[in-house]
Amino acid sequence: MAGTTCRYDICRFCQERFAQTSGPGRKKEYCSLECRRKAQRERDGRLGQQARSALPLGRRIAEDLQALAAALLEAEYDARPLKELLGHAREVTREVEHYMAAAVQDARNQAMSWEQVAEAAQLSATTARTRWPEGRVKERLKRRAAQRAVLRQPGAPLMDDPDAAERSPRSQAAERASAKLASALSHLHRASDLTVREVAEQTSLSPSYISRILSGERTPQWPVVSALAELFGGEPDELRVLFDSAHGLVAPTRHAIPDAVARLRAALRGLHLAAGRPHSGVIRKASHGTLSTQAIGEILGGVMVPGWEQTAALVTALGGWPADVRPLWEAVHYTFLLCTDPEEGPRHLTAPPSESD
Repeated sequence: MAGTTCRYDICRFCQERFAQTSGPGRKKEYCSLECRRKAQRERDGRLGQQARSALPLGRRIAEDLQALAAALLEAEYDARPLKELLGHAREVTREVEHYMAAAVQDARNQAMSWEQVAEAAQLSATTARTRWPEGRVKERLKRRAAQRAVLRQPGAPLMDDPDAAERSPRSQAAERASAKLASALSHLHRASDLTVREVAEQTSLSPSYISRILSGERTPQWPVVSALAELFGGEPDELRVLFDSAHGLVAPTRHAIPDAVARLRAALRGLHLAAGRPHSGVIRKASHGTLSTQAIGEILGGVMVPGWEQTAALVTALGGWPADVRPLWEAVHYTFLLCTDPEEGPRHLTAPPSESD
């Protein structure tokens, strides 16, 4: 009949040839409804396996909570106004709610029943189902990710306090990086056996200014940092990421892979330097056995790019904040970070295949 020219396609599930009728509407991809249902079940199974093998959704939120709680504590020590203290508290409370939803979803991904979730949360199973349905949790975490992406932009204020941009997560990270930069320079200075006056004579800087740099009271510009690092016998590149973070310089979210790897390695070596370059055994003990001495040596030596769990464990063991290093790690792994974290496991540095391979 006119308008019903018949052609053949291959079923996406069973790979059998089937008749495809031309005409208006969406073309069929499967030869039968049964094949379509089987394909859907197969996709659901793959997604479920991916969710079970991924890092927990709650882990990154817990890392961000660490930074927010520290900001609240600092504000309390500084005797900040009540409005500011309550603003910090609201941020912590909101993030705790996000964490609870993510933790429940992690448990559900691990096949925990609603009855078990309810017992852990001290709620009824009906209330737990109503409070944390999968679709609502995913939408909530999606909104959270979008909000935090906005807050990470230069100059973005906190949602609860528009007048407190200086206390944004980005600014808090800058303060921490400034302290680490001073610690790294101070360690290099002590190792050099140079007096402050000798440093002043060789750099044309005043002794008092050098002392303020080494104590963390002043964060100098890069030429000064670089000159001091070289004079002390260090590698300026190891301090570059700390310097950029201390000055609130936001690097592009995507780099060429070699550049991204170099920045991550520099950040980790900078933290290692700021911690006084502890031996691998000391770091292993501080990581509570998460890292082996061999892995620590390979990571700091630039032989291996670690998975996120190893990266976070190393940063924490060195006295740093995982949330500060996370963007650098993501810059290396962004092709794998579509919806959730990639599967864990360290990746050894190898040259990527060329386009002609």
